Amino acid sequence: MVATAGNINTDNLTLFDAHFAVAVTASPVSFYLVYSSIRDAIGRPNTLFSKLRRESGPATNIIRSFSLVLPIIWLGVNLTISFSPHAFKDSHNYCKNMTFAQWLEFQAVSNFVGVLDVMGRRDMLSARGVLGTMSLGAMWIWAVYLVRHRQDIDEEIRYRRLDEARTRAPWCYRKWCFLYDIPAACW
Repeated sequence: MVATAGNINTDNLTLFDAHFAVAVTASPVSFYLVYSSIRDAIGRPNTLFSKLRRESGPATNIIRSFSLVLPIIWLGVNLTISFSPHAFKDSHNYCKNMTFAQWLEFQAVSNFVGVLDVMGRRDMLSARGVLGTMSLGAMWIWAVYLVRHRQDIDEEIRYRRLDEARTRAPWCYRKWCFLYDIPAACW
């Protein structure tokens, strides 16, 4: 975001490059980091920053400061991308008549519905059928399952590794069994 903000009005970036930087910065990890920074700044219990203090020490203050400034920079660059017709190489083609309502609609569609649009409606119209939509749904379900049952999965992997026949098996077979046990323990 800082590099994108520094390149406004320099003709070094295209509008697509700037939108990519904004989209990447608006990831769930960024939201978690900002949320944790706000909780730490107001003195609320925070797992992330308690671990950071133990491992990073004084660098934690720098991380918190940048995380608190991130939403302001994100909003500033996002508004500049959308409303300034001279900010980037091809901004004049897309930003001439932008209104605030159009900007809000674009944010909602691109940040929240865009994935479902590409993997959903457009996927059904392509030759793939609904393969992308099913894959997206399966990934979300799998991720939720792994998070909710990680202790059970860890215990199952430990139990499988205690098998007496495996401890005497060749090294390559033990490694194969370990790689096999990771997905197998989830079932």
